[in-house]
Amino acid sequence: MEAAARRNFEQTALPLLDNLYGAAIRLTRDPSEAEDLVQDSMVRAYRFWDTFKQGTNIKA
Repeated sequence: MEAAARRNFEQTALPLLDNLYGAAIRLTRDPSEAEDLVQDSMVRAYRFWDTFKQGTNIKA
């Protein structure tokens, strides 16, 4: 990933970590499982960030 895309990911996706973790806790009811779920989700988001269209709802 290019440096500009990485910065964009950091500015756009990383601020959502707390909300993502909260949703994962509600789904799993297990902090360890929730952390794993968040980590897997963020890795996938990072990996496919180049396909994300700016202006769409990242929270969806």
